[in-house]
Amino acid sequence: MTTTTTPVASSPGRSTTQATRGGALGVLRRWGTIIVILLVGVLFGVLSPYFATVSNFNNILFSMIVSAMVSMGLTYVVAAGSFDLSVGVIVTTASIVTALLIPHTGWPLAIVGGLIIACVIGLVNGLLVTYARLSGIVSTLGMMFVLGGINQYLTNGYQIPVDYGEVAFRFIGQGRVGPVGFPVFLLAAVFISGHVLSTRSKVGHYIGAVGDNPMAAYYSGILVYRWVVVSFVLSALFAGIGGVILTSISSSAQPVGGEGYLLEAFAAVFLGATILGKGKPHLLGTLLGVFFLYMVSSGMNMVGISFATRQLFNGLVLILAVGANALLNREEIHLKFI
Repeated sequence: MTTTTTPVASSPGRSTTQATRGGALGVLRRWGTIIVILLVGVLFGVLSPYFATVSNFNNILFSMIVSAMVSMGLTYVVAAGSFDLSVGVIVTTASIVTALLIPHTGWPLAIVGGLIIACVIGLVNGLLVTYARLSGIVSTLGMMFVLGGINQYLTNGYQIPVDYGEVAFRFIGQGRVGPVGFPVFLLAAVFISGHVLSTRSKVGHYIGAVGDNPMAAYYSGILVYRWVVVSFVLSALFAGIGGVILTSISSSAQPVGGEGYLLEAFAAVFLGATILGKGKPHLLGTLLGVFFLYMVSSGMNMVGISFATRQLFNGLVLILAVGANALLNREEIHLKFI
Protein backbone atom coordinates (compact mmCIF):
# COMPACT_ATOMS: atom_id res chain seq x y z
CA MET A 1 0.00 0.00 0.00
CA THR A 2 1.45 3.34 -1.04
CA THR A 3 0.98 6.41 1.09
CA THR A 4 0.95 9.72 -0.71
CA THR A 5 2.06 12.83 1.19
CA THR A 6 0.66 16.11 -0.01
CA PRO A 7 2.95 19.09 0.68
CA VAL A 8 1.39 21.94 2.59
CA ALA A 9 1.57 25.15 0.63
CA SER A 10 2.81 28.14 2.53
CA SER A 11 0.63 31.19 2.73
CA PRO A 12 1.68 33.85 0.21
CA GLY A 13 0.67 36.56 2.65
CA ARG A 14 2.80 35.10 5.43
CA SER A 15 5.85 34.74 3.17
CA THR A 16 5.50 38.33 2.00
CA THR A 17 5.22 39.57 5.58
CA GLN A 18 8.32 37.63 6.66
CA ALA A 19 10.26 38.91 3.67
CA THR A 20 9.20 42.47 4.45
CA ARG A 21 10.23 42.09 8.09
CA GLY A 22 13.57 40.57 7.09
CA GLY A 23 14.20 43.36 4.61
CA ALA A 24 13.27 46.06 7.11
CA LEU A 25 15.46 44.45 9.77
CA GLY A 26 18.36 44.23 7.33
CA VAL A 27 18.02 47.91 6.44
CA LEU A 28 17.79 48.82 10.12
CA ARG A 29 20.88 46.78 11.01
CA ARG A 30 22.93 48.29 8.19
CA TRP A 31 21.76 51.89 8.23
CA GLY A 32 20.11 52.29 11.65
CA THR A 33 23.00 54.06 13.35
CA ILE A 34 23.55 56.42 10.42
CA ILE A 35 19.82 57.21 10.37
CA VAL A 36 20.00 58.03 14.10
CA ILE A 37 23.00 60.32 13.51
CA LEU A 38 21.15 62.16 10.72
CA LEU A 39 17.95 62.50 12.77
CA VAL A 40 19.85 63.87 15.78
CA GLY A 41 21.58 66.36 13.49
CA VAL A 42 18.24 67.49 12.08
CA LEU A 43 16.82 67.80 15.61
CA PHE A 44 19.61 70.10 16.78
CA GLY A 45 19.36 72.04 13.51
CA VAL A 46 15.72 72.75 14.34
CA LEU A 47 16.41 73.60 17.99
CA SER A 48 19.31 75.98 17.27
CA PRO A 49 19.75 78.22 14.19
CA TYR A 50 23.52 78.17 14.72
CA PHE A 51 23.94 74.40 14.62
CA ALA A 52 23.57 73.59 10.92
CA THR A 53 26.20 76.05 9.74
CA VAL A 54 29.53 75.63 7.99
CA SER A 55 31.25 77.41 10.87
CA ASN A 56 29.86 74.98 13.45
CA PHE A 57 30.70 72.00 11.22
CA ASN A 58 34.32 73.22 11.09
CA ASN A 59 34.30 73.68 14.87
CA ILE A 60 33.07 70.12 15.40
CA LEU A 61 35.76 68.71 13.12
CA PHE A 62 38.46 70.76 14.82
CA SER A 63 37.39 69.86 18.34
CA MET A 64 37.29 66.11 17.61
CA ILE A 65 40.82 65.86 16.15
CA VAL A 66 42.66 64.41 19.16
CA SER A 67 39.78 62.18 20.20
CA ALA A 68 39.52 60.81 16.66
CA MET A 69 43.23 59.97 16.61
CA VAL A 70 42.97 58.11 19.92
CA SER A 71 39.78 56.31 18.91
CA MET A 72 41.11 55.16 15.55
CA GLY A 73 44.21 53.73 17.20
CA LEU A 74 42.14 51.96 19.84
CA THR A 75 40.13 50.36 17.04
CA TYR A 76 43.09 48.14 16.16
CA VAL A 77 43.41 46.81 19.71
CA VAL A 78 39.69 46.12 20.09
CA ALA A 79 39.69 44.45 16.66
CA ALA A 80 42.49 42.20 17.93
CA GLY A 81 40.30 41.17 20.86
CA SER A 82 41.94 43.15 23.64
CA PHE A 83 41.70 46.48 25.47
CA ASP A 84 44.02 49.42 25.99
CA LEU A 85 43.18 51.64 28.95
CA SER A 86 46.42 53.60 28.66
CA VAL A 87 45.67 55.46 25.42
CA GLY A 88 44.67 58.68 27.18
CA VAL A 89 47.85 58.77 29.25
CA ILE A 90 49.93 57.98 26.16
CA VAL A 91 48.52 61.18 24.64
CA THR A 92 49.79 63.06 27.69
CA THR A 93 53.21 61.39 27.65
CA ALA A 94 53.79 62.05 23.95
CA SER A 95 52.68 65.65 24.45
CA ILE A 96 55.07 66.19 27.39
CA VAL A 97 58.04 64.55 25.66
CA THR A 98 57.47 66.64 22.54
CA ALA A 99 57.25 69.89 24.51
CA LEU A 100 60.37 69.04 26.53
CA LEU A 101 62.43 68.16 23.44
CA ILE A 102 61.53 71.16 21.26
CA PRO A 103 64.02 73.61 22.88
CA HIS A 104 66.84 71.07 22.57
CA THR A 105 66.27 69.29 19.25
CA GLY A 106 63.90 71.49 17.27
CA TRP A 107 60.28 70.62 16.59
CA PRO A 108 60.77 67.98 13.82
CA LEU A 109 63.00 65.75 15.97
CA ALA A 110 60.85 66.49 19.01
CA ILE A 111 57.82 65.10 17.19
CA VAL A 112 59.80 62.02 16.20
CA GLY A 113 60.91 61.59 19.81
CA GLY A 114 57.34 61.86 21.11
CA LEU A 115 56.07 59.30 18.61
CA ILE A 116 58.94 56.89 19.36
CA ILE A 117 58.18 57.05 23.08
CA ALA A 118 54.51 56.35 22.31
CA CYS A 119 55.42 53.33 20.16
CA VAL A 120 57.74 51.97 22.87
CA ILE A 121 54.88 52.18 25.38
CA GLY A 122 52.62 50.35 22.94
CA LEU A 123 55.30 47.71 22.43
CA VAL A 124 55.59 47.14 26.19
CA ASN A 125 51.80 46.87 26.46
CA GLY A 126 51.71 44.32 23.67
CA LEU A 127 54.51 42.23 25.18
CA LEU A 128 52.82 42.22 28.58
CA VAL A 129 49.54 41.05 27.06
CA THR A 130 51.13 38.33 24.92
CA TYR A 131 54.39 36.90 26.21
CA ALA A 132 53.79 37.88 29.86
CA ARG A 133 50.22 36.52 29.53
CA LEU A 134 48.59 39.40 31.38
CA SER A 135 45.07 40.59 30.79
CA GLY A 136 44.85 43.61 28.50
CA ILE A 137 42.77 45.42 31.10
CA VAL A 138 45.18 44.68 33.95
CA SER A 139 48.41 45.45 32.10
CA THR A 140 47.22 48.70 30.48
CA LEU A 141 45.58 49.83 33.72
CA GLY A 142 48.94 49.35 35.43
CA MET A 143 50.66 51.20 32.58
CA MET A 144 48.17 54.03 32.99
CA PHE A 145 49.19 54.51 36.63
CA VAL A 146 52.90 54.17 35.82
CA LEU A 147 52.74 56.78 33.08
CA GLY A 148 50.63 59.05 35.28
CA GLY A 149 53.40 59.05 37.87
CA ILE A 150 56.12 59.58 35.25
CA ASN A 151 54.19 62.49 33.74
CA GLN A 152 53.82 64.15 37.12
CA TYR A 153 57.54 63.67 37.71
CA LEU A 154 58.49 65.18 34.34
CA THR A 155 56.26 68.22 34.76
CA ASN A 156 56.25 68.67 38.55
CA GLY A 157 52.51 69.15 38.13
CA TYR A 158 52.90 72.24 35.90
CA GLN A 159 52.35 72.76 32.21
CA ILE A 160 55.32 72.75 29.85
CA PRO A 161 55.01 75.78 27.53
CA VAL A 162 56.11 75.83 23.91
CA ASP A 163 57.86 79.01 22.79
CA TYR A 164 55.63 81.24 20.68
CA GLY A 165 58.51 81.58 18.26
CA GLU A 166 57.90 77.99 17.11
CA VAL A 167 55.59 79.20 14.36
CA ALA A 168 55.93 76.11 12.17
CA PHE A 169 55.11 73.79 15.05
CA ARG A 170 52.11 75.83 16.15
CA PHE A 171 50.80 75.78 12.57
CA ILE A 172 50.30 72.00 12.92
CA GLY A 173 47.54 72.53 15.44
CA GLN A 174 46.48 76.13 14.89
CA GLY A 175 47.04 76.79 11.17
CA ARG A 176 44.31 77.11 8.60
CA VAL A 177 44.12 76.29 4.91
CA GLY A 178 41.33 78.52 3.69
CA PRO A 179 38.35 78.12 6.03
CA VAL A 180 39.47 74.68 7.25
CA GLY A 181 41.89 74.07 10.10
CA PHE A 182 45.14 72.34 9.12
CA PRO A 183 44.60 69.56 11.74
CA VAL A 184 41.51 68.49 9.79
CA PHE A 185 43.73 67.70 6.81
CA LEU A 186 46.06 65.78 9.11
CA LEU A 187 43.09 63.79 10.39
CA ALA A 188 42.01 63.00 6.84
CA ALA A 189 45.52 61.87 5.91
CA VAL A 190 45.87 59.65 9.00
CA PHE A 191 42.41 58.18 8.49
CA ILE A 192 43.06 57.32 4.84
CA SER A 193 46.40 55.73 5.74
CA GLY A 194 44.86 53.78 8.62
CA HIS A 195 41.87 52.71 6.52
CA VAL A 196 44.12 51.41 3.75
CA LEU A 197 46.23 49.62 6.35
CA SER A 198 43.21 47.92 7.90
CA THR A 199 41.36 47.01 4.69
CA ARG A 200 44.00 46.65 1.98
CA SER A 201 46.94 45.06 3.78
CA LYS A 202 47.72 41.88 5.63
CA VAL A 203 48.12 43.91 8.83
CA GLY A 204 44.41 44.64 9.09
CA HIS A 205 43.47 41.18 7.83
CA TYR A 206 45.62 39.36 10.37
CA ILE A 207 44.60 41.62 13.27
CA GLY A 208 40.95 41.02 12.45
CA ALA A 209 41.52 37.28 12.14
CA VAL A 210 43.21 37.17 15.55
CA GLY A 211 40.35 39.10 17.10
CA ASP A 212 37.68 36.90 15.53
CA ASN A 213 39.20 33.56 16.55
CA PRO A 214 42.78 33.45 17.84
CA MET A 215 42.94 29.65 17.89
CA ALA A 216 41.77 29.37 14.29
CA ALA A 217 44.26 32.09 13.34
CA TYR A 218 47.04 30.18 15.12
CA TYR A 219 46.28 26.92 13.35
CA SER A 220 46.13 28.83 10.07
CA GLY A 221 49.75 29.81 10.51
CA ILE A 222 49.18 33.38 11.68
CA LEU A 223 51.63 34.57 14.32
CA VAL A 224 49.01 35.60 16.86
CA TYR A 225 51.33 37.26 19.37
CA ARG A 226 53.02 39.33 16.68
CA TRP A 227 49.80 40.89 15.44
CA VAL A 228 48.45 41.58 18.92
CA VAL A 229 51.69 43.45 19.64
CA VAL A 230 51.36 45.32 16.33
CA SER A 231 47.83 46.39 17.27
CA PHE A 232 49.08 47.87 20.56
CA VAL A 233 51.92 49.70 18.79
CA LEU A 234 49.49 51.15 16.24
CA SER A 235 47.14 52.22 19.03
CA ALA A 236 49.97 54.00 20.84
CA LEU A 237 51.23 55.59 17.60
CA PHE A 238 47.83 57.10 16.84
CA ALA A 239 47.56 58.32 20.45
CA GLY A 240 51.06 59.81 20.12
CA ILE A 241 50.01 61.71 17.00
CA GLY A 242 47.06 63.02 18.97
CA GLY A 243 49.43 64.11 21.74
CA VAL A 244 51.64 66.03 19.30
CA ILE A 245 48.63 67.81 17.81
CA LEU A 246 47.30 68.59 21.30
CA THR A 247 50.64 70.19 22.21
CA SER A 248 50.53 72.32 19.08
CA ILE A 249 46.92 73.38 19.62
CA SER A 250 47.49 74.54 23.20
CA SER A 251 51.14 75.63 22.73
CA SER A 252 51.92 73.64 25.86
CA ALA A 253 51.86 70.18 27.43
CA GLN A 254 49.58 69.57 30.40
CA PRO A 255 50.40 66.96 33.09
CA VAL A 256 46.92 65.43 32.69
CA GLY A 257 46.08 66.68 29.21
CA GLY A 258 44.94 63.44 27.57
CA GLU A 259 43.21 61.42 30.27
CA GLY A 260 39.72 62.58 29.28
CA TYR A 261 39.85 60.86 25.90
CA LEU A 262 39.60 57.27 27.15
CA LEU A 263 35.80 57.08 27.62
CA GLU A 264 35.19 58.91 24.35
CA ALA A 265 37.47 56.50 22.51
CA PHE A 266 35.73 53.37 23.76
CA ALA A 267 32.30 54.88 23.10
CA ALA A 268 33.32 55.79 19.55
CA VAL A 269 34.84 52.37 18.80
CA PHE A 270 31.84 50.37 19.96
CA LEU A 271 29.36 52.82 18.46
CA GLY A 272 31.30 52.67 15.21
CA ALA A 273 31.14 48.87 15.21
CA THR A 274 27.35 49.12 14.74
CA ILE A 275 27.62 51.44 11.73
CA LEU A 276 26.87 49.74 8.39
CA GLY A 277 25.79 46.66 10.35
CA LYS A 278 29.30 45.24 10.52
CA GLY A 279 29.31 44.34 14.22
CA LYS A 280 33.11 44.53 14.20
CA PRO A 281 35.33 47.54 14.89
CA HIS A 282 36.35 49.42 11.75
CA LEU A 283 38.00 52.80 11.24
CA LEU A 284 35.24 54.43 9.20
CA GLY A 285 32.68 53.54 11.84
CA THR A 286 34.95 54.80 14.61
CA LEU A 287 35.46 58.14 12.85
CA LEU A 288 31.70 58.54 12.39
CA GLY A 289 31.21 57.55 16.02
CA VAL A 290 33.57 60.31 17.20
CA PHE A 291 31.80 62.80 14.94
CA PHE A 292 28.43 61.78 16.41
CA LEU A 293 29.64 62.26 20.00
CA TYR A 294 31.05 65.72 19.26
CA MET A 295 28.06 66.70 17.16
CA VAL A 296 25.75 65.86 20.05
CA SER A 297 28.03 67.68 22.51
CA SER A 298 27.96 70.78 20.30
CA GLY A 299 24.19 70.60 19.91
CA MET A 300 23.63 70.13 23.64
CA ASN A 301 25.88 73.07 24.37
CA MET A 302 23.94 75.28 21.95
CA VAL A 303 20.57 74.42 23.48
CA GLY A 304 21.88 74.93 27.03
CA ILE A 305 22.21 71.34 28.28
CA SER A 306 24.69 70.97 31.13
CA PHE A 307 28.11 69.33 30.93
CA ALA A 308 27.02 66.68 33.45
CA THR A 309 24.20 65.64 31.13
CA ARG A 310 26.64 65.40 28.24
CA GLN A 311 28.85 63.08 30.32
CA LEU A 312 25.77 61.01 31.16
CA PHE A 313 24.98 60.79 27.45
CA ASN A 314 28.48 59.54 26.62
CA GLY A 315 28.17 56.79 29.23
CA LEU A 316 24.77 55.72 27.92
CA VAL A 317 26.07 55.70 24.35
CA LEU A 318 28.89 53.37 25.41
CA ILE A 319 26.48 50.95 27.10
CA LEU A 320 23.97 51.01 24.24
CA ALA A 321 26.70 50.68 21.62
CA VAL A 322 28.17 47.62 23.33
CA GLY A 323 24.66 46.15 23.62
CA ALA A 324 23.96 46.77 19.94
CA ASN A 325 27.32 45.26 19.04
CA ALA A 326 26.43 42.15 21.06
CA LEU A 327 23.12 41.85 19.20
CA LEU A 328 24.88 42.07 15.84
CA ASN A 329 27.11 39.18 16.95
CA ARG A 330 24.48 37.16 18.84
CA GLU A 331 25.21 34.04 16.80
CA GLU A 332 28.63 33.81 18.46
CA ILE A 333 29.14 32.05 21.79
CA HIS A 334 29.94 34.59 24.49
CA LEU A 335 33.21 33.46 26.06
CA LYS A 336 35.02 36.73 26.88
CA PHE A 337 34.45 37.77 30.46
CA ILE A 338 37.42 40.12 30.97
